[in-house]
Amino acid sequence: MVLKALVFDMDGTITELALPLEAMRSDTKDYYIAKGLPAEILEPADGISSSTAKARDYFLSNGYSHDDWIIMEREVDIILDKHEGSAADSAEPLPGALEVVEKIRALGFLTAILTNNGRSSVDKIMTQIPLVDHFQIIQTRHESPLPKPHPDGLLKIIGDLDVGPEEAVYIGDALIDGTAADRAGIEFWGVATGETSAGALLDAGATHVFESLDGILEELQSRK
Repeated sequence: MVLKALVFDMDGTITELALPLEAMRSDTKDYYIAKGLPAEILEPADGISSSTAKARDYFLSNGYSHDDWIIMEREVDIILDKHEGSAADSAEPLPGALEVVEKIRALGFLTAILTNNGRSSVDKIMTQIPLVDHFQIIQTRHESPLPKPHPDGLLKIIGDLDVGPEEAVYIGDALIDGTAADRAGIEFWGVATGETSAGALLDAGATHVFESLDGILEELQSRK
């Protein structure tokens, strides 16, 4: 099938990676532990999503109701929103990123963003960076049925774009992006512009890894 759509992660891919990720991961773990999750269940390598998955399994298996879990999810969301809101104040696009996306669209490709950031912080970023001028869809964790590494957000986007999994690629800088793409049956391209090395992105299943978005433009131009 012919490639028709490129879906991008945001932080570290389109925008400078400004999120205090370690603090966000630590605060998420501390919240669940304070609620009664045994600390030994969590590992140092666990991020927000894996910590949340482990917490959900534990609490729902130990007498907590689904409504109890929804309340905890909302409280974690507030914690994350505070961090994201602070980072959004200084959000900037990666050098040349929007110009590359503009050229990609001029080649006839559909473009979208899928981020695990919340809607309020992304709305704040969009007052500073003209993302809506460059992407047909900008989808946050609040519009995704389940956040990355679940495939739901990607599947929703390609459905809204009316393309099949084999007609799209997901482009990101993190291991979680590769996992989401693999689960959605979508090809993953890595960019070493954020928190993850090129080698780790290849290990995460990336079929290509680029040092910048310029490399993606060159790859697409070579296919025309």
